[in-house]
Amino acid sequence: MAKDPFTVEQLMQLPAFQGAKIIAGIEGLKNEIYYVDSMEIPDLTGWLRPHELIITTGYALREEPFQLSRLLEEMHRVGGAAVAIKTKRFLQEIPAEALRKSDLYRIPLIDIPAEIPYIDLTHSVMESILNRQVAVMRNVQEVSQQFTQLVLNRRTSELVVMIGQLLDCEAAVLNQQGEVESSTAHFIQEQIAETRSIHVNNGVVGYLAISRNVAEEDRFAQHCLDQAVTVLGIEFTIRQSLQIQREREQESFLVELLSGTAGEEELLRHRAKQVGIPHGGYLYVMVLKPAETGKANPQKEEALLALLEEINQGDKSARKGVLINDQIAVICYTDKQGVSEQRAEAVRYLQELSGWGSGKDGKGGWLCGIGYSRELLKELRYSYREAKRAMRIGGLVRFGQSVVHFEDILVEDLLKDTADHPSLATLSRMFIEPLATYDAEYGTELLTTLDSFLRTGGQTKKVGEELFIHRNSVLYRLERIQEILGVDLHDAETRFRLDLVMRVWKMRDLPANPEGL
Repeated sequence: MAKDPFTVEQLMQLPAFQGAKIIAGIEGLKNEIYYVDSMEIPDLTGWLRPHELIITTGYALREEPFQLSRLLEEMHRVGGAAVAIKTKRFLQEIPAEALRKSDLYRIPLIDIPAEIPYIDLTHSVMESILNRQVAVMRNVQEVSQQFTQLVLNRRTSELVVMIGQLLDCEAAVLNQQGEVESSTAHFIQEQIAETRSIHVNNGVVGYLAISRNVAEEDRFAQHCLDQAVTVLGIEFTIRQSLQIQREREQESFLVELLSGTAGEEELLRHRAKQVGIPHGGYLYVMVLKPAETGKANPQKEEALLALLEEINQGDKSARKGVLINDQIAVICYTDKQGVSEQRAEAVRYLQELSGWGSGKDGKGGWLCGIGYSRELLKELRYSYREAKRAMRIGGLVRFGQSVVHFEDILVEDLLKDTADHPSLATLSRMFIEPLATYDAEYGTELLTTLDSFLRTGGQTKKVGEELFIHRNSVLYRLERIQEILGVDLHDAETRFRLDLVMRVWKMRDLPANPEGL
């Protein structure tokens, strides 16, 4: 075949070598010839190449025939092919040591007739070498075109089968993790003998694996592997482009879905299926963001992107996240409609995320708001609004609680819309402003203590643990509060009014526009 290498055996069949004969090294007939050169000076080192045929008249060896042995040693070292020598011109006899080394190293010694011109010999050899190189490149070009067509038509599995047939082995394409994506029928990972990295944008995106080692001199196979890796790079580039496009379509759809501008239910379900967002059972939204620490955090965006990537690489049939205004909105699919079950499911999931809790960098945790579940896609925007409100309001009124369901802040949500009611203003002047003034003047924490007292149901021990003070200090502060306000904290009506106005006071910094939440 044209792709077969040009060997010493084929050299001897050329018309120019019809009068030549092999006098030693007969076992080197299969040696490939890739270069041809002549030698008429006694310099034996530094210029010989692998797979090279040396033609000489023996002039450089006429006074030192033993140099022929040295030539064979040097050719053995670099991987030379054969030595063709006009023995009758200057050497009447080949030294026995040279014959022995020719046999030992399997480098044929060829006796060529003295009357044959060098030009006939070298031209004949070069023509054969070049013809085969052209044939190999033509075959490689045809293979490359077939590879490219298969990739452009997204028929990677057929490309892998073709590689196996061309190289007479089993072959497979592996992803970055070494997992098989497509392979020949009998491919076994344990039999991988050689792998080639597939690169896209200076990064390794996968591997081509074959079950046999390809020799360096097998130039056709080497070219085939090079071409296969190149076109597989195109395949992985197409995949990345499609994945990026799909992610952008998903992101755009999710933003439209949560904003309520995406259309009717039937259209929403159709679009959700097109972009790979499954729907079944109930849906609800979680909103996540890093907790405010009062300090600038340059790694906030990095933490958000890292957590979003982890969410979207997980169970795609259960959750899909999108980044909106420095917050991660996560659409969750569940078969549990009850609030307690929904909350427990969300908490379990958050605990599984490596970026949740104290944060990957250990600098502050996260806040999560959860909205009620819905059956319809078009109603998911309401769950999103609830989740945003739960996270924002919960961060103010739910001390130390990182996961807040909208149900937890129903009272605050109601009060927020009536915060400017005259009666609430009156209650604030009665119960909040006196304590705020006292705290500002004396550096005390009476308002904080009252808040903890109301939230814990009047359990002074829990108040002390929460504020890191002794129980006697708690009792002292409560006495001062009663004196300043002129109330009895054990009176049910008083505590109800205090609790009501305290909830409103803690939401004083919220924006007036509910959508600003």
